[in-house]
Amino acid sequence: MTSSNPYMQDETALLQDLMQLRSYAVLQLNAEGLVLGCNAGVEAVCGYRVDELRGLNYACLFSEPDLERGADRQALAQALTQTFEQVGLAMVRKDGERFRASLMLERVHDGAAPRVMAVVRDITGFFHTQKRVREAREVSLGAQRLDAMGKLTLDLSHDFNNLLSVIGNSLEMLAARRTSDESARRILDIAQRAVERGTQLTRQMLAFGRGTTLVPQVSDVGELMQGSMELYQSVCGDSIDLRIHVEQGLPPVLVDVGQLEAALLNLLSNSRDAMHGVGRVMLEVGVETLSLHGAEAAEFVRVSVGDSGPGIQPEIQHSVFEPFFTTKDVEEGSGLGLSQVQGFAAQSGGVAAIGTSAMGGAAVSMYFPALASHAAGVS
Repeated sequence: MTSSNPYMQDETALLQDLMQLRSYAVLQLNAEGLVLGCNAGVEAVCGYRVDELRGLNYACLFSEPDLERGADRQALAQALTQTFEQVGLAMVRKDGERFRASLMLERVHDGAAPRVMAVVRDITGFFHTQKRVREAREVSLGAQRLDAMGKLTLDLSHDFNNLLSVIGNSLEMLAARRTSDESARRILDIAQRAVERGTQLTRQMLAFGRGTTLVPQVSDVGELMQGSMELYQSVCGDSIDLRIHVEQGLPPVLVDVGQLEAALLNLLSNSRDAMHGVGRVMLEVGVETLSLHGAEAAEFVRVSVGDSGPGIQPEIQHSVFEPFFTTKDVEEGSGLGLSQVQGFAAQSGGVAAIGTSAMGGAAVSMYFPALASHAAGVS
């Protein structure tokens, strides 16, 4: 005989509907975390059939690191006194696949044998979307900061350049006067070298402030590297063992050859200075598959300069590409070299990264999108 109470019928229908939900896994737990019952959603979300999950401890859904720190027990203990909720928790399906989950635990029975309801939802897609949004926001903010710094640098470098011109002209006039005072001549020489260094720094600042208009062309980077070894060796000096390794069958890239050459000379001079002119440098060209800024994975040609120097400490590696950041003495480095390398790589559709070389020193890599539609060897 069916009940004539419409409210009871509605509640029965509601319970039946909850048991059939597929997008949420609903589990009924005892105070120890054993699964007393669950809905159909546990198969879609967690990979378990209803009958095989019943009787197991819900800890089987937690990742190993979370189990080691007792996250499952802490969550259950909190739920027995107050509602527990966590978004973005790493949980594990039956087949071992990890997924991002929203987990909510709430005590529902206050009798002698308390029970806890657990609701699990797979939010992996939402989590990755939010991550891409954050990355895009960081890229946008970084570009805005760089643009503002570029405009400020441009204004300052113009004024600085004008002052240097006046100082330089005055020093030339003084140097043209004959004098037997050798100490005065030495002072003039030191001042003129300082002006030359300041002029070089100003050029770097102007280039950074204006940005660089690239003239890319389809190029075989490996051929370019091998054809410039004599130039690279002259920059490094005779006391540095410079070697090059180029993978076979490299795809071509679309790159400004002049700017690539300038970036490599910059990196080679950095390695030379880091090793005080003595050591080993390896120039490597190869292919890697990368996924940049959440895009689909694609092939990139990697150009790396690694050395046997002291390397870059891990705690400052994230700062080395920032404009004006340098580990050199004030009179030796402007801090614009690596920021220009990164800017060139980004303008070319790629990225620059720093790490540790096989020789123990620093390794700076530039990645350029490979042109799969062209045959290798196009120049």
